[in-house]
Amino acid sequence: MDRADLALLEAVQADSSLSVAELAEKIALSPSACHRRIKALEQAHVIAGYGARLDPRKLGLTIEVFVEITLISQSREAMDKFEQAVSDFDDILECHLMSGTADYLLRVAARDLEQYDRIHRDCLARLPGVSSMRSSFSLRRIKRMTGYPVRRSSLG
Repeated sequence: MDRADLALLEAVQADSSLSVAELAEKIALSPSACHRRIKALEQAHVIAGYGARLDPRKLGLTIEVFVEITLISQSREAMDKFEQAVSDFDDILECHLMSGTADYLLRVAARDLEQYDRIHRDCLARLPGVSSMRSSFSLRRIKRMTGYPVRRSSLG
């Protein structure tokens, strides 16, 4: 990837609704060159997809919870079962395999404590192979991810 690709990635992350013409103007390329680069980045799976960033509060989701999960066993079978079960629950927004004391870190959003209690009982408590679960409630988001640091990570 060269500097033009990185500038393109940065611009697409900032606003994926821009047209090819707008992106081309923003990074000083012709629209056809910009379009070719976008297609190449998509085919290489550098651009994995497009989406909108939604405001959870506008959706009524006022609580964000990080749940540390420790499994009874760290066998491949136990982890595969757990990961498959996690993918079946839409209430689990993210799941990360971790190093350290917990095996997994989950991110969950809820309208209120009552809804989180329902998610805890109907979803989290049904996950297979769980030895312990610890929930931490976010009090306030200080910084929201808007994209990866493209230029710093790719060109050193």
